[in-house]
Amino acid sequence: MELTMCCPTLFGLEGIVADELRFGGRLTDVRAENGRVFFEGDESTLAWANLNLRCAERVLIRLGAFRAKTFDQLFEGVKALPWEEFIPADGKFWVAKAASIKSKLFSPSDIQS
Repeated sequence: MELTMCCPTLFGLEGIVADELRFGGRLTDVRAENGRVFFEGDESTLAWANLNLRCAERVLIRLGAFRAKTFDQLFEGVKALPWEEFIPADGKFWVAKAASIKSKLFSPSDIQS
């Protein structure tokens, strides 16, 4: 399964994380942005990134993208994501941390809800 992954970083470390991902020619489609780095790969790439990246805060899987100008639109967009591909029907997960970048929806507690 082809995945889009994102590594949040401290500002200024984006280039270092991108270089870590490109090292050895393993990944070529690496895109550094302010505070994050995107790349593509499969499950083995995900495992490799989790074990080998030293400067990324974490490795996230991007499930989708959509525009949301209200919290209702955010809720409906998140609800429409393909959660069943990653979490079983009786599974649970907690949103321990929420953040937004360049967004008018900035209340972490509202985003978590």
